[in-house]
Amino acid sequence: MALATLSLSTRTTARAIQRNFITKQPTASRLSFPVCGDVTRPLTAPFATAYMHTAVSSRTNTSPSSSRNTSPRLQFFPRYSQVNKFPLAATMATIASSNPQHTMQTSGAADSVWVHKVPYDQYPKFHTLDRNLETDVAVIGAGISGITTAYELVRRGKNVVMLEARDVLSGETGRTSGHLTNDLDDGFVEIAKKHGEGGAKIAAESHAWARDRIGQIAQELGIECEYRRLPAYDISQFPVGHEKHDQEIDELKQETEMQKKIGMHTRFDPNLKVKGWSGNIDQRGGMVVDNQATFHPTQYLVGVLNWLKQQPNFQCYTRTRVMSVAEKGVEVLGLGHKRVEIQTENGHTVKAENAVEATCVPLQKLSVITELEFYRSYCIAIRVPKGSIEDCLLYDNAEEYKYVRLTACDDKDDYLVVGGCDHKVGQEETTPRYAELEQWTRERFPQAGKIDYQWSGQIFEPVDFLGFIGKNQGCDKIYIVTGDSGDGLTHGTLAGKLIADEIEGNTVTNDWATLYAPNRLASILKSLPSLISHDLQINAQYKRFLQSDITDIEDLAPGCGGVLNPKTKKPMAVYKDENGQVHTYSALCPHLKGVVCWNSAEKSFDCPVHGSRFSKEGICVTGPAKANLSPMDKGGEVDQGIAVGAE
Repeated sequence: MALATLSLSTRTTARAIQRNFITKQPTASRLSFPVCGDVTRPLTAPFATAYMHTAVSSRTNTSPSSSRNTSPRLQFFPRYSQVNKFPLAATMATIASSNPQHTMQTSGAADSVWVHKVPYDQYPKFHTLDRNLETDVAVIGAGISGITTAYELVRRGKNVVMLEARDVLSGETGRTSGHLTNDLDDGFVEIAKKHGEGGAKIAAESHAWARDRIGQIAQELGIECEYRRLPAYDISQFPVGHEKHDQEIDELKQETEMQKKIGMHTRFDPNLKVKGWSGNIDQRGGMVVDNQATFHPTQYLVGVLNWLKQQPNFQCYTRTRVMSVAEKGVEVLGLGHKRVEIQTENGHTVKAENAVEATCVPLQKLSVITELEFYRSYCIAIRVPKGSIEDCLLYDNAEEYKYVRLTACDDKDDYLVVGGCDHKVGQEETTPRYAELEQWTRERFPQAGKIDYQWSGQIFEPVDFLGFIGKNQGCDKIYIVTGDSGDGLTHGTLAGKLIADEIEGNTVTNDWATLYAPNRLASILKSLPSLISHDLQINAQYKRFLQSDITDIEDLAPGCGGVLNPKTKKPMAVYKDENGQVHTYSALCPHLKGVVCWNSAEKSFDCPVHGSRFSKEGICVTGPAKANLSPMDKGGEVDQGIAVGAE
């Protein structure tokens, strides 16, 4: 799972709301502070207290498929003096922007909790590609999808070359929350509406296989990665006695029956209460899904990479950015020969019989890109005394739902990893999310101590609720893995099996292939209203061509960024470093020329159109864009060179 997991009730229907309707902005009074913070979006006033929350309705569900009204969301805003700082007790270790090559290690300025046990210097190191190559299979991307696909293919005797634009595990895999579950985000009641009960059953079976496969590989390779079995709990977002509590409980009961129908070990417990939840808010009762799992994701994948590195039929090249993937030649009825040619930024060519784009989102203009929505999700890791909270996976059902798990910290404490507060990339404020997560946690788990880590990651939501795995549309030799829908860890793992099976052709058949096929049509047609609404909403983001975040670079505070849009020139993405030095880049996303927005939580420039993201140095850290933001001054050019290790 990329960062989060959802289930029925709001955890299910909220996604449908987000997909079917344009996001409404809060209606509270506003002040705009262009000097720092999320300068592209107004900040709600007043800032008289450290934490102010205003109940506003951020979205209203008028979906014809649901009679449910979405509840107001509590929004938290720090006082103005804290706008460009996180208003909670996070350690400065979570902000690593002082490391000039931090951009090559992860996709945000903040580090995730996983570096606590496995710092970046423990990741396997590989060289940059410096020559042309030929191989059986080229895998692009070194996250869980790419690494698992490489593992499955190497095990079957294929020669595999892996290419990664930055360092291994520098993408969303290193920023996950680490849940392993087949209690899928959108709930099986909703999945069955799009794919039928048969499709829902295959989805449950395949993600369960992936959950178990991770444990199997860890055992086979002797990897200690905190892999363990535990239950998952889905509860109402509302306390007992609230008028909407019973409604959500009824929805959870419906989901329970559907999960049992498709073979899952699920039950409803009206008295469910998490051990260690000692706060005054009573949200008892919920769905229990047995036999789920969790683990330490980077510890596991570092172990797999170390095994792969020892195999004679595996090669990996990092800091090797791929710019094009194309099929060459003609092959008809077994006559002729078609293969894939991959061009890198440095001018080298990799020729392969097959290629796999395991890049979170394919490196292409449109096609399947239009069937995805792009969200940011947030996490904090807060210390709790060992044994004080039950070891489980926990999900509430708020619209921007919360998801919870434990991971090891030290001899005295564990980390409670709490996530949620999702929003579309580049379209809402980022910094208030951490304060909301902290307050939610402390109200329910008063034993919680200091926050050591806070970070965010990206989620790729398919309009019909299931990921895309298989041959890219219109291709015979190029495979894609995308649309994790918040379940990226199991999605990426089952992708390894699916793609390895498909590459073996007639030797192996896989009943899952049709469900996840990127060229599927029936479920997409059922999602057409969502697709059209989403397309209208993202095209509205081109309004950024008429907006300027700042009027004068001098007004920008150190450590902040924004977009300057002069009337006579193209918009510029401006970053002023902590020393006051200014670096400028083109503000036009190389993908489809959307104007980027400043993300103050991760110190990045994010595209609100299709979710591409760029570091403060303009380095592309998340696709579908392939290229970096073009430097517009010498400082920007030098900064990019330093970030990639060329200076």
